[in-house]
Amino acid sequence: MLRAAVIEVLTRSLTADELAAVGSLDRFLSDPPDPAMGDLAFGCFGLSKLRRRSPADVARELAASLVPSGLVASVEPAGPYLNFRAHPALLLDATVRSVADGSLFASARADRPQKMMVEFSQPNTHKPFHVGHLRNVALGDSLVRLHRARGHTVVAANYYGDYGIDVAKCLWWLETHPELVAPPEGRTAWLGAAYIAANAEVATADGDDDTTKARKAATFDQIRSVLHRMESREPAAWGRYQETRTWCLDEFADTYRWLDVGFDVVFYESLVEAPAALIVDAELAKGVFSLSNGAIVCDLQPDLDVPALVRKSDGTSLYLTWDLALAKQKFDEHDIERSLYVVGSEQRFHFQQLFLTLARMGYARAADCEHVAYELVVLPEGKMSSRKGTAIPLHALREELSAVIAARVPGGDPETVRRIAVACLKYGMLRIGINKRVVFAIGDWTNPEGDTGAYLLYSLARIRSIVRKSGVDHDWTANLDRASAFGATEERALLTHLLKLPAVIERAATSSDPSTLAGWVYDGARAFSRFYEACRVIDAEPDLRRARLALIRATDLAMTRGLELLGITAVDAM
Repeated sequence: MLRAAVIEVLTRSLTADELAAVGSLDRFLSDPPDPAMGDLAFGCFGLSKLRRRSPADVARELAASLVPSGLVASVEPAGPYLNFRAHPALLLDATVRSVADGSLFASARADRPQKMMVEFSQPNTHKPFHVGHLRNVALGDSLVRLHRARGHTVVAANYYGDYGIDVAKCLWWLETHPELVAPPEGRTAWLGAAYIAANAEVATADGDDDTTKARKAATFDQIRSVLHRMESREPAAWGRYQETRTWCLDEFADTYRWLDVGFDVVFYESLVEAPAALIVDAELAKGVFSLSNGAIVCDLQPDLDVPALVRKSDGTSLYLTWDLALAKQKFDEHDIERSLYVVGSEQRFHFQQLFLTLARMGYARAADCEHVAYELVVLPEGKMSSRKGTAIPLHALREELSAVIAARVPGGDPETVRRIAVACLKYGMLRIGINKRVVFAIGDWTNPEGDTGAYLLYSLARIRSIVRKSGVDHDWTANLDRASAFGATEERALLTHLLKLPAVIERAATSSDPSTLAGWVYDGARAFSRFYEACRVIDAEPDLRRARLALIRATDLAMTRGLELLGITAVDAM
């Protein structure tokens, strides 16, 4: 809106040759370092090279020749920049209307919408869902929302790790300890404890003496026996597997409901093993895969020196094998154009091998697969591990977090408590760029005065309280251009901040990093706070009161939309 108006004014003052040489003028636009300097700045560095003058000289020349019009009220040179100032009331009128009718948000839509799949969460059954898993869930869910906001058709997918050696470890422990009885509730945590105990038992078998080696070999033989009996559908092993798997899936579904996360399609490792085995056999027959010491591999040279192992010498398949079948299933059954895998950065090599193997198989859609990598969530004392039992189970965290928040919320409304708890967790995970580790500390993440989800919901609740008390007219977008007194620095700063939302949505989606959007929402809350401290609202003169209330209402709608794209639902009161 304002950027378009500034570009239009600049275009009229530049020659056709200059416009052709410089290209997009938008890339030279930025925010002034101080809102008091103006609403938008244009850097003259590109034109400086063309005119063979200093950027400051070019800025002065342009300032003298530009004719402000439309939303642009004035332009002033400031060193190598041109600072543009908008007509405050006209910009307010245009912005508020675009927020109210949704056109501001719609302007974030992509030029060529695609059908894509975002695969995320991917929890393993027979292990507890812990706080470290939340970054994946929050990131994937936000990317689904962001790409849908861009106009793409998005299939939200989950891929359950419900098979393999880790599941067999848990069931082996239960099989060898028949005295263990499952509790009526918290069964996933109980299975997780069995998994931890199994890994501890395996770890005690590490050593170089013959007795320890024999013990370890015997232990793994027993675990592999459980896995083979599962694979062959032996009644006792298969029945125990199916029962415990159902416990986990039911508890995962409850977790997703609590988090406001939904999926359009669900995949299971247990259902891709058979088609994966057929793929390996077919590619071996073609000569794409080859035998290596009894195992089957795919040579990835010259791209990678390490071949991809697709079947072990004992005939068992691997995660990579299953992913080959899953990739084909995604494209063939769901007719997607792009596939995003939201998986931690420690799996970068796995996805390099996967995509290269698909390409070696001649699968053209390999080029449409993308690994969205993110760094781990750690505790202040270090890395979490399900295997070692150092991760914080989500069910325990939910109870602790809800108790902390309920003590602060008048009346302790359960839905309000849940929304605040989810906001604290999701915002804490998303405010940090995906290339940085997240340090989880519950005290920091729930601070209502810090950079937290609780603070953002408090800010919106405060805005809504002001609107309720003021009794905003039904047609709150009308006659805003009459507010000639509107235009204080804090008013303009908040107004221009709202206009950044479409570009922020685009940047967050294309970079697969919602931290950009999280930062915009937080900065918006801060800008509102500065505005409300500096500008009288309820007792301002009528036209100015109407303008400021409209700005507040637009801020509510825009920030609510930003939070929704982070997977966070606002509350009316706190």
